[in-house]
Parts: sequence; structure tokens; C-alpha cells
Amino acid sequence: MRKLCQIVMSLTLVYAFAGYAQQHLVMPLAVEEQSLAKSYPLRGSHLLEKEMQSVREYMAQHPDMQAHMRRQKASVWNFKVGDAKSWYAVDFTTSQNYLVASTCRAVGANCYLFVENTIWINKVSQRAVDSVRIAFDQRTPAFKNKGVYQADVEAFGAPPDVDNDPKIIIFILDIKDGFSGSGGFIQGYFSPRDQTTLAQSNQAEIYYLDANPTDLSDDGGIQDAMQTTAHEFQHMIHYRYDSGELTFLNEGCSSLAEVHCGYPIYNQSLFANEPNRSLLSFRSNTDANVPRDYSRSARYMTYLRDQFGIQFFKPFVQSGLRGIDGIDAALQSVGARLRFNDIFANWAIANILDDRNVNINYGYLNPNLPKAVGVVHINPNVPSTLRTIQSLGAEYISFRGGAQLQATFITTSPLVLIKAVEIGPSNKRVLDVTPGTLFSEPGYGTAFTEIHFVVYNLDRSSPYNYSYQATGVAKPLELKWDTTEPTGFLRLAASDTMCVTFDAVAGGKLDSIRVALRRAGSISGGVWEFTNSLRPTPLGKKLAVPIIATSNITPPVVNPQGPYPYPIPYPGWRKIDLTSFKISTDKAFAVAFVLAGDPTNANNTTVLSTPYPSQSAYHSFAYLHSPGSGAPDWYYLSADENNVWIYLIRAYVSFTTEKTIELLPSKFSLAQNYPNPFSPLGRGTFGNPSTTIEFELPRTSHVALKVFNALGEEVATLLSEKRAAGKYQVPWNAKNLPSGLYFYRLEGDGFVETKKLTLMK
Repeated sequence: MRKLCQIVMSLTLVYAFAGYAQQHLVMPLAVEEQSLAKSYPLRGSHLLEKEMQSVREYMAQHPDMQAHMRRQKASVWNFKVGDAKSWYAVDFTTSQNYLVASTCRAVGANCYLFVENTIWINKVSQRAVDSVRIAFDQRTPAFKNKGVYQADVEAFGAPPDVDNDPKIIIFILDIKDGFSGSGGFIQGYFSPRDQTTLAQSNQAEIYYLDANPTDLSDDGGIQDAMQTTAHEFQHMIHYRYDSGELTFLNEGCSSLAEVHCGYPIYNQSLFANEPNRSLLSFRSNTDANVPRDYSRSARYMTYLRDQFGIQFFKPFVQSGLRGIDGIDAALQSVGARLRFNDIFANWAIANILDDRNVNINYGYLNPNLPKAVGVVHINPNVPSTLRTIQSLGAEYISFRGGAQLQATFITTSPLVLIKAVEIGPSNKRVLDVTPGTLFSEPGYGTAFTEIHFVVYNLDRSSPYNYSYQATGVAKPLELKWDTTEPTGFLRLAASDTMCVTFDAVAGGKLDSIRVALRRAGSISGGVWEFTNSLRPTPLGKKLAVPIIATSNITPPVVNPQGPYPYPIPYPGWRKIDLTSFKISTDKAFAVAFVLAGDPTNANNTTVLSTPYPSQSAYHSFAYLHSPGSGAPDWYYLSADENNVWIYLIRAYVSFTTEKTIELLPSKFSLAQNYPNPFSPLGRGTFGNPSTTIEFELPRTSHVALKVFNALGEEVATLLSEKRAAGKYQVPWNAKNLPSGLYFYRLEGDGFVETKKLTLMK
């Protein structure tokens, strides 16, 4: 499966049903870094916009060019296995084309497969080549008797044909993308130059697959190549009908081609954490935020497929209209009464509700998509809060605690609309919210346990501000990430650490935690401030260390063959009272326990686990001292391509009876970093790895937070973006910098302040 986090290694851990460790089920668990910026794959087609523009201009000047190309090449290529051929390829580090010597390694019904000579055998095997050929010609995960070629042609249209040969050339090579072990790398691309008579054109239907760092000796890497095949072939088809389509929609069609062929949808946790982004925008670089655009485009096009069927896409691609006009034309073509604005509103609701039983427009067919994340209020008493909604963006203001909610929203444009999504144990509904009018839900806390306000902006070019405030009755709250009964435990090693992180709950106090223990015994741990990063540790300032969870029972296994082997409800939960520590939950916090030894040993206990549907980290992490061939570090553990393991640790937050409202800051301010001095070399459970910089904004402003060395040279940009009024904390780890004196500076809306910090190693 294609990962946005770098896969560090493959680790086999033992996942065992309690009491049946001798009959444990051995499962391979991928151990990955939760570090989007570490290494992530990109499709290169979005980087060729300038080339596409040049091609459009050239074609406008030479309208008969493609007909001339077909007349000039009157016969098919007729390549055979073993034929040598040099092809032009793009060097993405220089934006220049260069010749690559290659050899034909397979010929299929619809394709020729060439491999760069220098990577044959050592990087690419015949097995990998044949796998790509079979996927293109014969079958995909979704179609037993249909390859990518037929599936994409049926869904989007026929490919172009400038070389008078119906077979597509697939070229596997080491794409020159500047990858050196971290950052983005190009996994494949289609170049429009190859459809022209421009210099350094291959004058052929050809697209490119990467073989480094994509590992084509590995099953996962081979699947990446097959998935990329579906993606890039759609780009070729789309080019034939519309060479000027918006990048977002073209990339979305290619991502949908992957899903249509049965490959996993692009990592949806990325979109879920950035819903307030202008829908049709797409970054034109290779930084760590670009995968969020791929994630959003895949989400949107998958929604259109789930609502209107795959038949939506052929008229969309072939309409000749672009952007929103093309979407509306395709909707009309398939007989839909809805238009773009209707779809956008329904899509925004589906991303938090995802339930077709409430309304078919409010859900997906694609299962287990993570829901959009926004501002979450556990205490319903919220002072007036100002926020910004992007053009064609959506934001979610969620209430998940308390009772008798009342809220008022104020908008600065009639194009900013609000819906209330109410969710309860036996009922769900969607209501209109009128700006400037009190919204009241007396059933909140009983009939409805969650209310999500969906704020969306139908303006296609301008962002707008909006504000809201709310009141209600605050109640003690349970914080938990698990959604099922305990299913077993992970067999970690002695001194390994199990950690669960929790979001901040404004105005609350940490009352207690509960942990599901495997057997009778004790396990020690603590509560820390969460550093908001795994690297080098999620555990910041100590809040309650040590704490001990103790159980005097070993719950029996009642259903060893079933999904839930333990008694329901599980009797092994143990509570640790934390009221004496007076821990504020205004900041995110982490709870962690350290294993004393092998959890299958009768002398040791551990925290039970359960799978959670996610394609990336979900609040549960482990510090592993011996993770196979990797170095000791923090990891999250994935059960399979769609699920991760989470530990059964819950937190309980209480609120004072007095209603406390924190006023917005009255002025700009920059606080001294803490700790200071600090060392970035701390690792493991009790490390002190980073420093935190706090600042306050009295109004919405574009702010920049930068760090300079003693010579005045900029060494880090920690923040450069628009932020609403409020208080902020920015962590910084300087592990790659030398010891010494540094300066950090905050600039925003005419305000400038600089302070010193000391780095020690």
C-alpha cells in the first residue's frame, strides 16, 4: 500500500488472546514513523504545469500537428522483448529532459514495458515487470477479468494516439527527483511533451513509473507501481480531451482511477485534518503539504463516484468544459438535479456525518473514511470566538460534552452557511442554522451526545470571517479513542512504552484515568504534557509521575475464536484517581505505561489493545527498544492497510461549577521559551527533547515565527501563516543544529519582538 509516512521496517509482533498465548495469532505489523515530512510519494504530473502551458501554446500554433505525427509514423512500434530503445525522461531537479537507455522487458495486449538498463535486476525484476503488465492488461483488485487499460477507458475515455500504435508504453526508471532519503519523491508521471513534435519529445503514448525509492522487489512497492499505473493512464486519457483542466480535478480523476480499480484510496487522514482549504486549490511544489491536496482531491472525486456512479466521469472528462462548469455539465449529463453548490454543501456534511441512512447525499460507499476534524469543545460554555473560512472551504465546530447547548453564529457574507449535524444513540439529523439567531438544542446531552456545526463558504474566490459563542451545562466527560471491546494485546518487550495522547479540553481538570489490564498485577506509568510530536518524544512536562495501575483479577477468555474473546463488559478496567494532582486539561496531554516484562508471563501485565479504522497514526504510540532492524524510537503500529492498534486507556475530565470564560488577548506578546536552556537529544520515555514558544494575538493576523543564529542567519521558520486571535504554542526541536545562543522573532500586523534561547548538547 502507498504510505505517506515512511515505512521504517517490517516487524513481526505477537498479537495474543488473553489466556491463549500458546496459541497466539502471529500478525505482521508495519512499524512506521508518524512524520509526514520524512518521506512521502508524489505524482509528478502536477509539477509539469509550465510544460503543459508550453504544449498548449505550441498546439495552438500548430493545430494539425497530431494528424501530421500520425501520418509521419505509418506503422506500429512492434517492439519485442529484448529490443533496446532510449527514451527521453524529465529530470525534476533541473526541469530538463535527458535520454535514458532502456530495454523492452515485456509486451502485453495493451502495453510495452521498458526498464532503464542501469536498474535492471538490482532494482527491477521480471516479476515486477510482469505484475505491472498483468495489472494493466488482465486484472485489478476490483476486476478479475479487466485490467487498468479497460477499466480506465470505460470510465474516462480512450487514450490519444499520436504514434499510430494502440499499445501504451510504460517506462520504469529511477526518476530524477532529488530524493536523498527524506521529503517528497516522484512515483510516476505523464508528460504532455511526448504528445508533440517539440524537441526532446518521445512522440509516443508513454508514461513513467519510479523504481527508486519505490521498492519493486517488495510486494508493497509492486502494488505502488500498479496503483500508479491506473493514476498516470488517466492523465494520458484526460489530456486527449482537455489539456487545460484544473490540476485539482485532473489529479482527483487519477486518484479516483486508483479507487475504481480497487486500490486503496489516498491517505484520508490528511484531508480529515485540513478540511478548511479552498476546494479546487492544488499546491504546485513538492513540500510536505502537497499530499493533503491529493488526499482532498481523492476524497471529493470518490464522493462524486459514490453519489452518481462511475458514469459521471466520462462526460466530465470529455465535456470540453473546465472546473465547476465541467462538473455542472456532467451532473446534467447523468440526469442529476443537483449542481456544484448543492454537491459542495452535501459533501461538507458527509465528511462529518457519513451516513447514507440519514440522507443518501450525506455518506460514502467507500468504507471507514476518517471524519473531518475541526474545533472540538467539551465544555459547551464558549466565549465569542473569531475564525476564518476559506473560499470553497468547510470547517467543523464540534460539541461533545455537557448539556442544553445554545449557540449563535455571526457571518460576514451570505455565502457563508451553517448546518448543525446532531448525533445521538438512536437518532441523527441535520438542521439549518440561521446566522444571528440563537440555536438551541435542549436535547443535547440526552437525545444527542454530539453536535457538529458545519460552516462552509460557497464563495469561489474570497475567504470570510465568522464568529460564534455558546453556553450550556458542563458535565464530567469521558475521553476515549477505542470504539470496540478489547480484542487482545501486543507482545512488546520489557521497558517498552505504551502511550495514548489526548486533545486539550479547555477549562477542565483531569479527574482520573482508566486502563484495561491484561491480568492480575501492576504496571507503572505517568501523565505528561503532549509535545504534539513523536520526534524525539511525545512526553513533555511531567504532570503525574509515577502512577500505578493494579488489578487483582485475570479475566477469563470466554470466546477464543471470536472477535471479542473477553467478557462483555470487560471486568479488567482499573481506575487511577488523579484529582490530587490538579492537572489542567487546557493543554493536550499523554498517558503512558512501561512494560515490566513479557506480557505472556504470569508475573507481568500489560494494557489491552483493539484495532481502529485508520490509515495513519491515531493517538496511540509505542517506544520500542528493539524494533527489528531499526533504532530504538517512537512508532505507531498498524494492523493492516486500513487499521491501526490503539491501547485501551481512557481519561476523565471534570469541570468546575463556576463558568469561567477566558478573554481574548488584548495585545500582541511573545513569551520566553520553555524549557530554556534545552537539549534536543533526550529520547525515550523520560526525555526532554524540545522547547516550546508561546505567543498571543489580539486579532486575526498573518504571523511569522523564525529562529536565527548568533550571526543573524535564519535557521528555521516555525510558522508563517494567518492565525485567528488567541494564544498559541509552537514546539521546536533543534537536533540538527549546534549548541549556542539563538534568537527567535515574532512578526505580525506591525508587531515585532525578539527573544533569546540557549541550545545545549
